[in-house]
Amino acid sequence: MESETVAGVDWAGGAWLAVVFDDEPEPRLEPDLETLWNDGVDRMLVDVPIGLPDDPETLAKREAVDSAARSAVERPSSVFPVPSRAACRAAVAGADYETVNERNRADLDKGLSRQSYHIAPAVGEVDAFLREDEAARDRVLEAHPEVCFRGLTGRPLEHSKTTAPGVGERLDALDGHFDDPEEALGRVCRELAEAPADVADAADPTVDDAVDALGLAVVASRPADELRVLPVDANYRDSEGIPMRMAYWSAEPLA
Repeated sequence: MESETVAGVDWAGGAWLAVVFDDEPEPRLEPDLETLWNDGVDRMLVDVPIGLPDDPETLAKREAVDSAARSAVERPSSVFPVPSRAACRAAVAGADYETVNERNRADLDKGLSRQSYHIAPAVGEVDAFLREDEAARDRVLEAHPEVCFRGLTGRPLEHSKTTAPGVGERLDALDGHFDDPEEALGRVCRELAEAPADVADAADPTVDDAVDALGLAVVASRPADELRVLPVDANYRDSEGIPMRMAYWSAEPLA
C-alpha cells in the first residue's frame, strides 16, 4: 500500500504552521489551510475546534467533547470554550471583540474569553472549508496537542509547554515514534526562518507551536484505523453535519 502524506497543523497567530510527514518531517507555513490540503495531504490533524455550536443543543455536544479532553489531560485550562459558528463568522469578517462576544452571547447565552476571540478567525476558516468540502470531514480532524502528548507518553504531563522542562517532556513523548525528535524540532525551527516573507510577517510561530505541530503529525502518521477519539463511543455532529470529536492515539483509551 502506498504511504500516506499526513500533517499536524497548529495556528501560529496569522498563519498555519504545519509539519508534513511523508518520509521526513517537513515544516510549512501557509496563509490558509485549504492551500495545504490541496497540495496532496491525505490526512490532517488540526489544533482548532471542529464542529461548532449554534444553540443550546449543539453547545451541549461541544461541551461534552471539551469536557472529555479536560479529563484526559488533567489540565483544564488548556482546553478553552469554543465560539459559536456565527461568532466565528463575525471574527473572520474582522469584527471587534465586543461584537463577537455579543454574537456569542446571543447564540449560546454565554460570553467569550479574549483567548477564544483571538483564535475565532482560524476556527471560522476551518469551519467554512469543511462546510464546503464534505469529503474532507473524515480526513481533517480536530486534535488537541495536550491530549495527543498525553496519549503518546501514557501519563499526565507535569510541565507547561511554554517552559524548557515542558518542551523536554514533550520531546520525550515523541521518542520512539520517529527518529531523533530533538533534531526534527531543530530542523523545523531553522526551516521556518526560510518561510516566504509575506506569510512569515503575518505569523508569530513559537517553539511550543513547533512542538505541538510535531506531536500532531506523529499522531496523524498512525494508521487511520488505530486513531482513537474523544468522547469515547460518541457520534456527535453539529448542525451542518460536521463531526465533533478529538483524535488521538494511545496504547489504551484515555477515557
